[in-house]
Amino acid sequence: MNCLTKTLTALFPVIALLPLIGCASRPDYTLNPPASTEWVEVAVKLPPETEALPVDVLYRSETCLRKDYDPTTESHIRSIRGFNPMLIPLSSPDSDGFRKVRIALDGGTKCDWKLSGVRVGIRLSGSSILTKDKNVIPADYVFDFDDEGYRSAFGEGEPKKVRGNLHLTTDFFPVISRHRDNEVTVKLFGGDTRYEEWSRYYRVSSIHEIFIEPAIYLNKVVTITPPNPPPGDLTATYPDGSTGKVSYIYPDYKKLLLMR
Repeated sequence: MNCLTKTLTALFPVIALLPLIGCASRPDYTLNPPASTEWVEVAVKLPPETEALPVDVLYRSETCLRKDYDPTTESHIRSIRGFNPMLIPLSSPDSDGFRKVRIALDGGTKCDWKLSGVRVGIRLSGSSILTKDKNVIPADYVFDFDDEGYRSAFGEGEPKKVRGNLHLTTDFFPVISRHRDNEVTVKLFGGDTRYEEWSRYYRVSSIHEIFIEPAIYLNKVVTITPPNPPPGDLTATYPDGSTGKVSYIYPDYKKLLLMR
C-alpha cells in the first residue's frame, strides 16, 4: 500500500483520500480484466534526447464508492465513485521504434473498475544538454474515457471529443524559462493548450489505438526572460535572434512553426 499511497499523493495532491465504501473494508485495487474486456493500445515513438514517463492510468468504480467532503449537505459527506490510479511503464522500443502498453477498459474485480483516464507524458531526457541545471517539465497528452476522467486534475479546458483511433503528431520546440526566483525550467512547447487548435486533451470513445509520434526541433530553442526591472511583460527570444513581448508564459507558436 505504500506505493499506492505515494501514487495517489502525486496524482491528486488536493484530494483528501477518504475510505472507500460499498466494498469490503479493504478494497481491492488490483486489476483482473475479464476475458470479454476491450483493450486500448497506447504507442509512443520518441524523438532523440527525449524520454517517456510511466503512463498515468485512472480507473473508477460505481461499486466501491468513496466518501468525499461536501459543504452543501448537512452531513458534509457525499459518496462519489472510487478511484484507482496507477503508473504503467511503456515497453522497450519495437522494430518500428514505438514503445507500447495495452490497457484494459474493464479492470474487473469485485469493484468492477472501469477505465476513466489515461495521461501520457514526454520530456527532454537527462542526457540532453538542454536540461543541464534546469527543472524539466513534461508535455502531456490527456485522454478521458468517461465524462469525469482527469477533468479535475490534468485536463485543461474542455476536451476535444473524438470517436475512433488516434494518430497524433505534434511539433515541439524547447522553451527555456528564467524565473524571478532564479529557477530555470525547460519544457517542450507545442502551442498554447488553452486553445482547442493546440489542445492535447481528448474525450475519447470507440477507441482501440492511440499512436503518438511527435517531432522535436532541438536546435530551435526559445528563451523566456522576466522583465528587468519588474513589472512588465515577459520577453521571448526566438531561434532566429528576434525578440517579442509575451503577456503570458507562451511564445508565438505560429512564428515558431515558420522556423521549422
